Amino acid sequence: MDLLNDFETNFDRALLSVGQSGGEDTAAPVARPTEMIAGDSALDTMLMQELDEARTRLTKLETLNQALSQRAQQLEAGANERKKERDDAMQKLSHMELELRMSKMEAEHAKRAMDEKAASLEEMQMEIDLVTKSSMKANVRAAHGEAVAKTSKTDRQLVVQLEGQVQALKEWALASAESKRLALERVAMLEKKLQMQGVKLENGGSNGQSIYSKTGSLVVGAGDVGHLVIELKNYINSGARLLLKWQFDSLPAADTTYFNIMKGKCQTSREQAAAAYLIRDRAVVGGAAGELEGVFSDDQTECTLLWSNKHSWIRPRTIKYTLEVLSYS
Repeated sequence: MDLLNDFETNFDRALLSVGQSGGEDTAAPVARPTEMIAGDSALDTMLMQELDEARTRLTKLETLNQALSQRAQQLEAGANERKKERDDAMQKLSHMELELRMSKMEAEHAKRAMDEKAASLEEMQMEIDLVTKSSMKANVRAAHGEAVAKTSKTDRQLVVQLEGQVQALKEWALASAESKRLALERVAMLEKKLQMQGVKLENGGSNGQSIYSKTGSLVVGAGDVGHLVIELKNYINSGARLLLKWQFDSLPAADTTYFNIMKGKCQTSREQAAAAYLIRDRAVVGGAAGELEGVFSDDQTECTLLWSNKHSWIRPRTIKYTLEVLSYS
């Protein structure tokens, strides 16, 4: 740029000098010295050389400017590509961070679920241990209470000690009360049936004949039910009365089991829901016994006994039963 400015300055000076010389009167030319003419020629030559050099430099500068413009365009295109690559990389990084957070959340959720299951398992194990210890202590206390009760008639001083053990014997008292209640219900039912049939207790009656008997046991899981079907195969009714007698023990003795008797063969939950119940959801603690008439008929020689443990989600039940069907003429 400085070279162009110098060239323009020198060119303006040359024009001024030429203009001044052309402004002279041509009508009366004055002879110029040879030295001045030679100086003007040398000046013109220098100006022409500088003009050529300026043009050459201008061409070179234009070439450089064009190359720089192309280079700038290339750099701008490269910068745009790098920016696009950077945006893609940032987007991929965002997706990877989101997936990482989701993976961490899933891992934390799985860890919490595992911790909850471990805590639940530990709690169940603790409860099982406590139940086992309580059962052992209860058996020891019961054995001790039985031994003390045998000698209580001859030693009045043991009454004070027995009062401290009443709490340990409450479970057995509840089982005895339930058995007594069931026995009273059985007596009332039998007396009512005897009154309806016109049978007098003082006259006695014929002994019943056993046509079916079964003894066994079954395990009812926690939250489940267990059933047993009685089938009087090849039974021919001759006008006799049929009486169902049952007796069972439920272990653990301190837990409650619900006892049911249904007419017919009811093995599925749908059949049990639609069955005709003779005894329904009778709460039994420890065990029970009883008799029931009207379970079987000419066209119905089957019945179903059901023990429910649905109210307990931890402890199973063991049922030991004895069943018998008597025929009275």
